[in-house]
Amino acid sequence: MEIFESLFSKKGLILQRIAEDLLFIDLNDRIPKVGDLSEKYNVGRGTVQTALKYLEQSGSITLEAKGHMGTFLRSKSIPALFKFCGAERMTGVMPLPYSKKYEGIATGLSSQFEKNHLSLSIAFMRGARLRIDEVSKGRYDFALVSKFSATEAIRRNPDLSIALSFGPSTYVSKHAVFFSERDNFEIKDGMKIGIDYNSTDQQLLVKAEADQLDIEFVELNYMHLLQHLKAGTIDATVWNIDEIDSELYHMMPLVSEFSIKEEQNIGEAVCVIRKENKKAEYILKHLNLNEVKTIQRMVVKGEFIPKY
Repeated sequence: MEIFESLFSKKGLILQRIAEDLLFIDLNDRIPKVGDLSEKYNVGRGTVQTALKYLEQSGSITLEAKGHMGTFLRSKSIPALFKFCGAERMTGVMPLPYSKKYEGIATGLSSQFEKNHLSLSIAFMRGARLRIDEVSKGRYDFALVSKFSATEAIRRNPDLSIALSFGPSTYVSKHAVFFSERDNFEIKDGMKIGIDYNSTDQQLLVKAEADQLDIEFVELNYMHLLQHLKAGTIDATVWNIDEIDSELYHMMPLVSEFSIKEEQNIGEAVCVIRKENKKAEYILKHLNLNEVKTIQRMVVKGEFIPKY
């Protein structure tokens, strides 16, 4: 039996919309009346009844009619409903996977999607601001950024929201000020400081650490900052300490009140979505967060081979 000739036919689109309605209904709750769905989608009652019957026959749902009390949703296959409402594949954009934390969270998310019989396509892009802009434009379902970057973005664009928070130290452990010379222990007037304006976290930390000082900002790609530090083209920068060999780099703790106050928010990974993307919100909130974090920890410790 063809799916209403095609999911892109008029009847197929009704099937998609009804599948999406049922996706958001809790088990054992009453579903909308056939007449209400018919009026909502401006189609005949027969089209609605056929759609519901097809979803039942495909094993996507189990309904129980209780006479004048209405019809109740007794079971549902989330992967099947995702397929019918066009959400079986999601797209996410993450930081470049230069750290095991990022590889771990990508692996954990991929594992959860696979477990739920869903597909996840991950793109990698430097700069939280760029990633969030791509979500705002509808090019990706979610962006992985720090909680701090997400909060700043939502303040500017209330159409965004945080759909999933991973907890402390899931994005980065800590940041520090890195110096090119080992006899430097603080940022001073006259220094050249590396900054990446596309990285909300790094940009604000650099400006907080260099506040009120007469320094020169040198705009660079975040991934090239340490190379420039080694080459001596900049005197200092702010970078995260994950997987950094302390013998190779001279670093000092952050000292500004702002940096210390916001360190926890900068360290927490979150997924940012458009508020209107209810399917993405539903999927992300139904992932097993503990399993994602367990896999991340195992990848960081070298106990699990990254797969994403």
